[in-house]
Amino acid sequence: MRIREQIDGDELTMFLDGNFDESSGFVVEGELDKIMSKNIKDIILDMEDVKYISSIGIRVLMLAHKKSIKSGKKITIANIFGKAREILEMVGILPLFTG
Repeated sequence: MRIREQIDGDELTMFLDGNFDESSGFVVEGELDKIMSKNIKDIILDMEDVKYISSIGIRVLMLAHKKSIKSGKKITIANIFGKAREILEMVGILPLFTG
């Protein structure tokens, strides 16, 4: 998975490109952990180029959500489509990351 970050004030957008699975999940988790320690208020995960999310990806998202609550940050998922969206809707966590 390729990860690109863009900072605009206290908002960071993380662009994810690839499958969010066991080979990339821990990399994404590490990047999110680094972001949690920065002076960033809003984190947007742009998942336009994510085609698939495994249970590892779901785990990473849930841990990030929990950490964001503790640190007073907000994580939003943007531009999620296809199978990746279906998976998050099926497990019922997409509403945690929208609006």
